[in-house]
Amino acid sequence: MYTTAGLLALAALVLLLPTDAHAYLDPGTGSYVLQMIIAGLLGAAFAVKLSWLRIKRFVAGVFSRNDRND
Repeated sequence: MYTTAGLLALAALVLLLPTDAHAYLDPGTGSYVLQMIIAGLLGAAFAVKLSWLRIKRFVAGVFSRNDRND
């Protein structure tokens, strides 16, 4: 009846066609997204702060190896 490739092509076509989304974003959504972005940036900064000494040693080691080889 239907082949697997045909069904996959039909499914891809249905998923890729744009449809209207009648959605409502309340005013709190923008605030929540902003909070998530700020939390991600602060979390990344804290992770870098915790491992700063290791990062510094790694970078110094990479550049000192290049100097010895020249």
